[in-house]
Amino acid sequence: IFPIPTHLKNILQLDENKSNKEEVAGKIVCSCGCKKFHIYHNINREYDQSIPYSEQDGLKVLIKCPECENSYILFDEATQGYNGFVCHDCKTANDENLEILKCESCGAHSFKIDVDIEAEDYEQFIEECVEEFPEDFSPEDYIDAFNWIVISLTCDKCDEMIILPSIRFCNEN
Repeated sequence: IFPIPTHLKNILQLDENKSNKEEVAGKIVCSCGCKKFHIYHNINREYDQSIPYSEQDGLKVLIKCPECENSYILFDEATQGYNGFVCHDCKTANDENLEILKCESCGAHSFKIDVDIEAEDYEQFIEECVEEFPEDFSPEDYIDAFNWIVISLTCDKCDEMIILPSIRFCNEN
């Protein structure tokens, strides 16, 4: 079984050659079959030192299909990954505060998306979360407490590849 996070189960086209029980990789594909998306994000957000981190907006990446206009949350630091799913480290950013990503090379704003995700260690999740907080977590939840996600974007117009360091989410715990 591949540890595909719940929010990506219907849109991740798994690359089985690059996936195993610890890591999944693949392409994002809309339910309509489209493989390009507009990317909305708050990558350039700035933290306010006068406000606790838990009250700051977390990184959010929302994608929208230009063909059928379906939208999906690709990543929300406040609710996904170990720090969001387990620790609830920050708050979810409002969609109204997200900006559209444009290719720095050609100015286009449609991208193909590849993701690479490392799952949380199953036994460690059971010990730290399920056994300590059985009312909050079940064994299957480990797939949503992933350690990191790398989102690689390829411009649909000029094939410029973008890997934004801010999109890499790491569990430092």
